[in-house]
Amino acid sequence: LYNEATIQFEMHTNSPLFIDSGEQDQLDPTIADHTYLKAYKDGELLPVIPGTTLKGVFRSSGEQLLNKSCNIFVNACGRVAQTKKTGKARYEHSCPACKLFGSTAIKSRISFSDAYPIEEAKIGRRTSAAMDRITGATKRAALYNFEYIEDATFKCQIKLRNFFKWQVKLIFEIFDRIDDGYVTFGGFTSKGFGQMKIGKVRMKVRYYDKQKEAIGYVDKNLCIEKIIKGRKEILQLLSDVSIKDENLLQGSDLKYDKAI
Repeated sequence: LYNEATIQFEMHTNSPLFIDSGEQDQLDPTIADHTYLKAYKDGELLPVIPGTTLKGVFRSSGEQLLNKSCNIFVNACGRVAQTKKTGKARYEHSCPACKLFGSTAIKSRISFSDAYPIEEAKIGRRTSAAMDRITGATKRAALYNFEYIEDATFKCQIKLRNFFKWQVKLIFEIFDRIDDGYVTFGGFTSKGFGQMKIGKVRMKVRYYDKQKEAIGYVDKNLCIEKIIKGRKEILQLLSDVSIKDENLLQGSDLKYDKAI
């Protein structure tokens, strides 16, 4: 164990958000055909963005940003990495995306918590019609209604363990793409749904090598720790890091990676 980081942030809905629960009650005509996903938190049933959904969206965007990322469905680098005997060799033979998000050969270095709304979310309801893909016309008897969430702020958390600085920089590059509307969440994104805005970013960093050259850290006995508030402040500390630097992406020795 070399280091750990926790990134906390908020995501506010810039457009309606729809994450299908996959549950339908054909016997109750008052219930929408498609309802939003809910889960219990502190005894209360709330809308939720699952951590698996967040990880999938971040990974997909990360693969687009990182050069030479593998296609996990066609040429997954995990197949080659699995033939290597040591963890270090498997890491070195993995693509940049798999180095962070994991593969069949190596464990993920990043985890996403389920995201719940900070305050009561507004629930909307719409009726829509299925379209014929060939004619472009509305299909007959194909009306359906669905529920969605709007004007909600979700509290999110990402954790990293044994990370390199370029991996943290990648997360903030994805934040920019979310703000610009190029990364969306949930369903009906072609209708304009799922656009979010990132806010109130806060990061806690720990290094367990207390001999590491680090500025602004507090001694916590087993580790040194620093809390950085604000997206701009964090990015300033990563200004010397580029996710396009292939030499940086190929590095595998954490002890040579400078502290944030």
